[in-house]
Amino acid sequence: MDVLRVLAVLVAALFVLGAPGLPTVLALRLRPLTALAVVTPVSAVLIAASAELGHLLSIPWTVLSPLVLGLVLGGLLWSAGIGRRRSRHTHRAGAPEPVAQDSAELRVAAEDADGAAADGADAATPDAQTVDAAHDAEGAASSTSTATAAATTSAATTTGVPGTTLGRALATRRGRAATILLGLAIGGGYILLRALDMMGGLFRVNQSYDNVFHLNAVRHILRLGDGSAWTVGGMTTLPGEETFYPALWHQTVSLVVQLSGQDIVLASNLVMLLLGTTVWPLALMALVRTGTNAGPAGWLAAGALAGVASAFPLSMMSWGVLLPYLYSLSMMPLVLMLIVHLVRLAPDGEQRLTGGQLGVLVPAVFGAVALAHPQGVFVALVMGVPMMVWAVLATATDLVRRRPRAGIRLAVLVPLTALVIVVGHDIWYRFRPVEASAAVWDPNATTEEAIWQTLTLAPNATPIWLPLGVLVALCALAVLIGSRSRWLVIAFLAAGALSVATRSLPVDDLRYELTGNWYSDNNRITVMLATAAVPLLAVGLDLLLRWAARLLPVLRGTAGAVLAVALCLAIIAVGHFSPSTEVSRTYLEREWRNDNLLSDDERALLLMLPEVVPEDAVIATNAWNGSSLAYAISDREVLNTFMSFQAEDEVHLLNGHLDDAQEDPVVCDAVEELDVEYALDFGPEEIHGKSATYTGLNEISETGAAEVVLQVGDAKLLRMLPCRGTDGSMNG
Repeated sequence: MDVLRVLAVLVAALFVLGAPGLPTVLALRLRPLTALAVVTPVSAVLIAASAELGHLLSIPWTVLSPLVLGLVLGGLLWSAGIGRRRSRHTHRAGAPEPVAQDSAELRVAAEDADGAAADGADAATPDAQTVDAAHDAEGAASSTSTATAAATTSAATTTGVPGTTLGRALATRRGRAATILLGLAIGGGYILLRALDMMGGLFRVNQSYDNVFHLNAVRHILRLGDGSAWTVGGMTTLPGEETFYPALWHQTVSLVVQLSGQDIVLASNLVMLLLGTTVWPLALMALVRTGTNAGPAGWLAAGALAGVASAFPLSMMSWGVLLPYLYSLSMMPLVLMLIVHLVRLAPDGEQRLTGGQLGVLVPAVFGAVALAHPQGVFVALVMGVPMMVWAVLATATDLVRRRPRAGIRLAVLVPLTALVIVVGHDIWYRFRPVEASAAVWDPNATTEEAIWQTLTLAPNATPIWLPLGVLVALCALAVLIGSRSRWLVIAFLAAGALSVATRSLPVDDLRYELTGNWYSDNNRITVMLATAAVPLLAVGLDLLLRWAARLLPVLRGTAGAVLAVALCLAIIAVGHFSPSTEVSRTYLEREWRNDNLLSDDERALLLMLPEVVPEDAVIATNAWNGSSLAYAISDREVLNTFMSFQAEDEVHLLNGHLDDAQEDPVVCDAVEELDVEYALDFGPEEIHGKSATYTGLNEISETGAAEVVLQVGDAKLLRMLPCRGTDGSMNG
């Protein structure tokens, strides 16, 4: 039975994460891997948009809303022909499709065939401007023989030897698909195994503070039939004082619950796992596939190494638990991918995104990242702005060298980069928390320790592991020497600098200036390193393998492919058995494998509540001890949905004095006014070491204010007894 429940939620989650955006992706005529990677952010932004439209137009919240909106958008884009490419990007029907990303790769392949020394697939190649000029000179002369020759040459680029069996295999759609699927299987599978080990099961409840809000917010959407971010923000405010809360996570999970008919906890856990095991690796592979000249070994490594940095995605699946931030960062590689295409750092060829495709994907992907969690915008600025500045400098160098179109591109890049810097500066200061709430996290390392922790991809406050650091440094050096994708190093240095700052800077104005946008929270900041580190490792590994194949011809065939897979597995093992991973594992498991928030007995009682408590009843609860999860798990109205909230005076009165209902007529009146019929007593122990925050619930069964009607272990459900109000009449 549990297997069927899991399958139902899994199918529903895949549908919600992919179906709304599918018409748009098809209309854009994207390459397969890019399409798979961007369909989730496109679906996400449609989900968010349809939620707000439904709120304004009073349309009930169902999966039909984003589906219809997606069909409309996809139809408009298809009619407009946004995804159509120019003739020089078009293949003849039935002609084999080249694997090579661009003509620069073909040139490297030709050099290999001639026996000339070369730096690698991505090395010493012309820049995008030169490649464009070469394409324009070639025109649209594509015949079957030309396409076949391109495929053969591509095979040479892949394996180092023209016409090898492996080369011909990788020159086919199936060969490329198999490479990508293998990378996804290795990386996603590793993350899944570690996540399940961390969680202890798919049905477990994360025992952290934020999870009370996230689970209850999903129920709030479902009960009100309104997915608006203002509805979610209004769950903990007084009527009429609703605020905006980034609700993309809760909107997505609510649709999965609707579609599958299963409980919120299971739906939340599976959406979380899909983001970490599928969306994240696909985004990394799309970045490497379209943004660099890396060959199949690079695409494979980008997916396979998705979990090599223990900080992400695993830490965001546990600590906090910061599920909206996980959602945002899982799509972050796509932000870098789009930036690379916008500033013309991406290689030319079939993988290059056209202006029309960028015009749709930039607002969609950037919007999804921002709506999932606004701090994703700050992450994009930290890595994206240095990449754009690098593009300006590289293009200026091309202008000095009199390369074609460099002047035109520089004229576009300079004002674009300046605009992003100005707008980014305003966003940075306008939307960050005030210093009083943004300087609560202290440093935990010296500057030297922080540098080594960053280089070795160590999660926050975990030991250094030099073997992984050596691999990072080696791959970075390879990219610097032999690749035109040096922007990978720039992105890594930018994220690394902030990682060092948050780990080591003392609590002062400088720390706030650099890290205050994340509440100076070391955990939130250090996880962004993975977005730059994994592609850097992948491209570096691809280059090293190509150089090795030139020295050892045996590696140009199947042996090279086997070595690529073996190296990926070895790097995963190096990271997995590191002391930092061991420390991190212990910490992450603690957030799942305890009963600080909700014990097994309390969970069992909540699952039984629907059989006892009427649908319209209100239950007095304490969010600090987990009883308020009756809202999410039992689908019953509760007095308090979260630890931090605004409420009427009567609510605060009952929280402190509900057990006096038989003795205090004012309390009795409040019980009647708020329709409180039941109360949950989960004992005085609370999360974060608190105790008996709501004193009115602690001795309610002993004062005669209520009677026990259901008990599992020490967890009790009580029914309020009739009491006498201020007018002398009996209430209840």
